Amino acid sequence: MLPRITKIKLPTHLLEPLREIVRGGRERLEEASSDIHSIAEDLRGNILNITPTIQETEKATEIEPQSRTASPTTGVSKLTNDEILAYQNREMGRELWQLEKHLAQGCRIPDKSGKRIPCDCCAKGGFIAGLAYESIPIAERGGKPSTTYEKIAKWAEELEPMVTVLAVESGQYDYTKLSGQASALRKELMGSLALGALLSPKDRTEIAERATKMLEGEEI
Repeated sequence: MLPRITKIKLPTHLLEPLREIVRGGRERLEEASSDIHSIAEDLRGNILNITPTIQETEKATEIEPQSRTASPTTGVSKLTNDEILAYQNREMGRELWQLEKHLAQGCRIPDKSGKRIPCDCCAKGGFIAGLAYESIPIAERGGKPSTTYEKIAKWAEELEPMVTVLAVESGQYDYTKLSGQASALRKELMGSLALGALLSPKDRTEIAERATKMLEGEEI
């Protein structure tokens, strides 16, 4: 008979720092999600600023021509199509994750007395649909299917009238079911429900390095 293997119990002083690291990753996702709208606005603003005004066009004739040695690719993004699409996926994934949580809460938040009051926290459909529609041509340029983006856009648009304050107050919609649909779309988009999939490669590396350092500094 093989000898019985004794279970190894990790000490509490080791597990607690690891829990802190996991919580840190969640907080980073929360912060990233809250910045999505401002990032999108900045991107759109940059696109609009590319078009010269009439005054700038008139002054252009006074500017000396660029050196023939200047790089023809100056000012062109060096991001690959795959990198841009991965960024879009993370942005949509984070929004779907937030929406999934809010829907599970019934699109209600507690007031000072603790009473759960209908809110507009689930009104993210229009923004998510916009990200999905932006991603369709990016995917197609890279020879990748755009079906998932079309599905997300359609679902998000149909969600809009269901999550107004009046709709929440009416009680006519099953928000738990809608939360499950958001989760399913996020899994289809990211290939996983793991929160780590919503982090950039840099963020995942930083968290992994912190965990490794914690383990190296502890004796098991």
